[in-house]
Amino acid sequence: MKRLLDLFSPATWCVALIAIVVFGLHVTRQEGYDDGYALAEAEGKTTASDLREAFALERQALANAAAVAAKKSLADLRTEQEKGNQLASQLADTKDELRKKTEKLTGEITRVTTLYRRALDAQPEPLPSAVFTAGFVRVWNTANGISTAMPTPNSTSGIATPPSGTGAADELDSGVGQAQVLTNQVRNAELHSTCRAQLNNLIDWTNNGSN
Repeated sequence: MKRLLDLFSPATWCVALIAIVVFGLHVTRQEGYDDGYALAEAEGKTTASDLREAFALERQALANAAAVAAKKSLADLRTEQEKGNQLASQLADTKDELRKKTEKLTGEITRVTTLYRRALDAQPEPLPSAVFTAGFVRVWNTANGISTAMPTPNSTSGIATPPSGTGAADELDSGVGQAQVLTNQVRNAELHSTCRAQLNNLIDWTNNGSN
């Protein structure tokens, strides 16, 4: 019995108390750890959920912005296409008008280069031939951007091009008549008018694009 009481000496009680305190601290620490982990996990889930929601909203906003931009781009493209089609149609109409004008004037060349009257009450007589020197034709073609390096009797200008040169050769009769000169002028006028119309359309296109 005495030995049994010796087991509960002050030292033993002290050790036991320390053990109880350590155990209590351990339990308290474990509970705090568990509570902290649970709280952190809950906050982490909340944060992750908020981030997912924010990302989804941002992605939706980007998708909406992209859709609006694509719709606007498509509308702008259609507008530009309509402008282009309108300008192309106007240019085509202008070319048709110029071609009709050229054909009309070409049909009058023979009449206005064959007969003439000395006065309104005079009888018509054959139109005297005009001499256009080789130099005249050379200068004429050069002014119209036509190469004069080689003779081109069948050139699209309607005027045979003599060899380039100056001096005596320029003073020879080129063989070109009034009808050929007038035909050349009518054709050049159509080309120049077409270029002018194309340039005006280009200016209109540029001005519309900058507005």
